[in-house]
Amino acid sequence: LHLSNNQLDDGALDSLHKFLSVRRSLFCSSGQAGAVPPCYIYIHGNRMSEAVLDSIARQRLCSNDRVYQGARYVAQNRVHERSVSSLVQNYGGNFHNFASNSMMSSVGGYLRDDSHLVYIDLDGCHISDDGIRMLNNGGLRHNKCLQYLSVSNNCIHLLGFVTLLEAIVTGLPALRAVAVNDNPVFDNVEMSGALYTSCLQLLGQCSRLILLYLAATGLSDHVGSDIV
Repeated sequence: LHLSNNQLDDGALDSLHKFLSVRRSLFCSSGQAGAVPPCYIYIHGNRMSEAVLDSIARQRLCSNDRVYQGARYVAQNRVHERSVSSLVQNYGGNFHNFASNSMMSSVGGYLRDDSHLVYIDLDGCHISDDGIRMLNNGGLRHNKCLQYLSVSNNCIHLLGFVTLLEAIVTGLPALRAVAVNDNPVFDNVEMSGALYTSCLQLLGQCSRLILLYLAATGLSDHVGSDIV
């Protein structure tokens, strides 16, 4: 259920809880109470207050419901002061618009030790090549269960992309989908350079991925041909 980037405010909380209650009741009435599939709800980019978002996180009506939150206001500095573990506890794997380059070592460290997070969204967090390096060195490549990673809409160039590919090739055995769209990865790339050659070689070793999203990364006809 995607409700992101709308005008929802705190009044949406009751409706959201009613939706989850009705959904659970339908499964319970059909004798499937023990096997209610998870419901993924995206509500980032709205106008809900921090108190309401935390309430949604704490009061899940079904133990396997996952509400991916993160409203615009959470880019404020007081959220940056929270520990990564606290952010994950309250907001799941969605760091959309409120992480930063300086947090990447901590996020990597959390992923190194985490044993349950399968989805992480780092969209729009102003992450640069240095941020990807910090994320990887912090422990990203040692994670065993992450299945989906998004670093879309950041400031990642070819160097950062190659660092990410190295992490995928040398670790992350469960990873199946990576979104790198809306980054200047291939802008003004030197096609004869060693970094570009390394990129192509690493891409050839990422066969276990079922999705690699490279929209709006500066791909030219020549680069696209090399990748294919």
